Amino acid sequence: MLEHLEDHERIPYICRLLYEAYRLPVTWLNPKGETVQALHPFGHTRPPVEGIQGLPAEVLERIQAAAGSRNDSRTAAFPRICTTAYLENFIILPLCGELEQSGAVVIGPSLYAPLTEENAGTLLRDHNTPPGEQEAWLQYYRRLPALDRMRLCHAAILLYTLATGRTLSVSELLLDSTLLQPAQLRDSTPDLNLSYRRENTWLHHDPSQERELFRHIRNGDKSGLLQTHASFNEDQYGLLSRKSQLRSKKNLAISSITLATRAAIDGGLFWEIAYTLSDFHIQHIEELQDIPAVDRAQLAALCEFADHVKDNRRSKLSRTSALCQNYIFNHLYEELTLSKLAGVAGLNASYLSQLFKKETGLAVSEYIQRERIEEAKRLMEWPGISLSDIATRLHFNDQSYFTKVFKKYTGITPREFRHDRGIT
Repeated sequence: MLEHLEDHERIPYICRLLYEAYRLPVTWLNPKGETVQALHPFGHTRPPVEGIQGLPAEVLERIQAAAGSRNDSRTAAFPRICTTAYLENFIILPLCGELEQSGAVVIGPSLYAPLTEENAGTLLRDHNTPPGEQEAWLQYYRRLPALDRMRLCHAAILLYTLATGRTLSVSELLLDSTLLQPAQLRDSTPDLNLSYRRENTWLHHDPSQERELFRHIRNGDKSGLLQTHASFNEDQYGLLSRKSQLRSKKNLAISSITLATRAAIDGGLFWEIAYTLSDFHIQHIEELQDIPAVDRAQLAALCEFADHVKDNRRSKLSRTSALCQNYIFNHLYEELTLSKLAGVAGLNASYLSQLFKKETGLAVSEYIQRERIEEAKRLMEWPGISLSDIATRLHFNDQSYFTKVFKKYTGITPREFRHDRGIT
């Protein structure tokens, strides 16, 4: 596709084509981050906040992160949708392969739906924007184009296809691993502002749309969940706090997680696991301090419910093994033994051991070790917690043994795990 154009002609052509099709700002940056081409239907009116070249700092950080994840099997890096703490949406495509020296293409800013004066005001108050600067932001929001979630996804796909000649589905875009890493749920860094997936609860939606969403959770269908989620219209969401957009967003997210918990239980997920997941995600959302972080955490929570339902159905465990897994899930920080699990299940320890290994493929002790390593990985996402403290909490004899077991299940040491994620 577009092979007849030279490299220096192809990117300007693609930028102009997308600009004319969507009337969204399109910016072409060279590998140094300098603007080569900028097409803006309403001029540069963004109030002065952190960032350069008229782009927010979150977007520039995302470009750098995505550029570092280029894959030689693609002719361009995967497209990303980034939403800033001020609710601006950007599509980012770092170029690689034969176009690597071309830098990146950024489409945006846009909104999912127009912001009312009241909603914009509460958002700015959430950010402690001085009264003297609020009018400039209000004027800026009035001029931003609105493109709903599904159309924005299609714009990202079109950009990718024009640049690479490859096809991409909405499911592939939404299921991309960098958007929904479970570990990011524990991340308290500014990166929470990236990969923002705008989603509220469904107070004012067509009830059939709501039923469809929770049907996917009951069926363990994350792909269907994401596609249905992308079809929700932003301007139909409820407002549960007049004083704070952030508080309203948290309330809506908590409501959706509560409904998702019931759907997961209906789908066969053991109730204690479902409630524990619900508690964790709600507690996590309460700690967040900006709307993009809440939206991403909510979407990740819904996907995790769907994943657990799918895993539960695939495992085909007996009630006894499921009961043991649930008990282990909730008591990882306590001493766990086969005899204790046998007491919980009301079975002979030897029989339970044979049954559990037959159904899971793992001895009870191996399963406990694996789950503790998964929990350790979650704890290591938090800066400031030492490896020795993690080992002690999870009942490893010493840090050396913890390192040995960790490497057995992950292939790397705990220090390497943290280093790979830039955690100190």
